[in-house]
Parts: sequence; structure tokens; C-alpha cells
Amino acid sequence: MWILDIKSDLGKMSSIQVAILMEYAKSGEEPKKITDIIAVLSNAFEGYWEPKKGTIYPAVHNLHVRGFLKMHAIKPYGYSITDKGLELIHKMISNINLQMEVYMQYYSFLLNNYDAIDLKKATKIRNQILKSIEDYTKSIKE
Repeated sequence: MWILDIKSDLGKMSSIQVAILMEYAKSGEEPKKITDIIAVLSNAFEGYWEPKKGTIYPAVHNLHVRGFLKMHAIKPYGYSITDKGLELIHKMISNINLQMEVYMQYYSFLLNNYDAIDLKKATKIRNQILKSIEDYTKSIKE
């Protein structure tokens, strides 16, 4: 799913690109290989999503072309985040609530329309979502 946020001027960024950029941001100026990023994402999303080279390599290339990552052609090989990439991360996180509102509006649209198709299943899914949000809220409290 694409994160489209005209209000915060983030542009078009896939959720995969966001995850990749975050991993490079954590590494700072130290170059990191794409295979390292794949391993981290594979571990982080185990059981939900398996990152593939055919997805990650083009996403990293796109981030590089857009100026969010810098390629290192000498050892250590790999990429590191640029100032522009860090700026995007800061902007994204400061607007995370807005991002969540956009996603929630989208999911509400889906569920409200699903009511007309299968009210019983839609109600069950809605209750599962509320439970997940409650569990998540408890996990992020200080």
C-alpha cells in the first residue's frame, strides 16, 4: 500500500521503502548491504511477509535515485542514508498520526462496505481490530 500524504508533503512512498529507509537511518553513515536489510526485514516481519530480492533491490535503487540513500562503491560496499533521507524520516514520524488517520479512514471504508456483503464477518473483523488496537496501545505506554 502506498503512503500518499499531500498534507505533509511526503510524496509517494511505499511501506516497504519506509521500512528500508528506517533501517538505513538506524545505521547512520555506516554503509549497509542490501542483503543485510533483507535479513533484518525478514526477521522483523517473520510470519507476515518475506522480503524478496526482486522487491527490495528496486526499492533501494528508487530511494537512491531520489536522493534518500547514498551508494558506497568502495569497501565497505552498500548504502547509507543521506541528510535528505533523514529529513524525510523526521517528517514522516512527526506526521505519523496523520498517516494513521489516512489508513484508518481507508480501512473504515472497506469494513463499512463489507457490512453490506457479510455483516457477521465484518463485525467479527471489526472486533478483532479493536482488540489489536487495544493490545498495541497497552504495549506502547511508558
